[in-house]
Amino acid sequence: MKKICVLFPGMGYTNLKPLLYYSGKLALSKGYELHQINYMEMPPKVGRDPKMMKLAYEVALAQSTEQLSGINWQKYDQILLVGKSVGTAVMASYAQQHIFAASDSESKQLEERTVKMVYLTPLIETYNFVQKLVGIAFHGNSDPWAETDRIIQLSEEYSIPLHIYEGGNHSLETGNVATDIETVRDVMSKLEDYI
Repeated sequence: MKKICVLFPGMGYTNLKPLLYYSGKLALSKGYELHQINYMEMPPKVGRDPKMMKLAYEVALAQSTEQLSGINWQKYDQILLVGKSVGTAVMASYAQQHIFAASDSESKQLEERTVKMVYLTPLIETYNFVQKLVGIAFHGNSDPWAETDRIIQLSEEYSIPLHIYEGGNHSLETGNVATDIETVRDVMSKLEDYI
């Protein structure tokens, strides 16, 4: 059985940060081939400016598409995509365009494969691309980048199981080291159950 995992980082949350680092380690331990997207030359000072956020998403999607261009998705029996922050929107959009957009001749093959998606601190905009019933999400209820009530509503609407961490920010961190380590452990435990 051929399995592949792709990590889609956030703007400042790279593949070396805990949630993505351990997601990649877990995937490798389960026999997945691991690919890590790395963004180059992202727009500076994105902040909360909607135009700059859209530009950052577009740049990240273009770079991800280029970095994954050599992958033949049809040869994999299991596909695991893990995104963080803006990476969740990039991941969902990429999957919509390149994995779920199977032609009629490929649909049977797609049905025989398992596609799983992990949304680590998704943005509201991510849900514009989410596939219903495909995925699991993690959110901190002190995340300044995504309103908790809206994340709950959208996750329910798309039937995406959502795990909320009390006091967690956009990195699911609270500032208490013991709590933050426990959060990473809990996320990895849930991820292991999911995959």
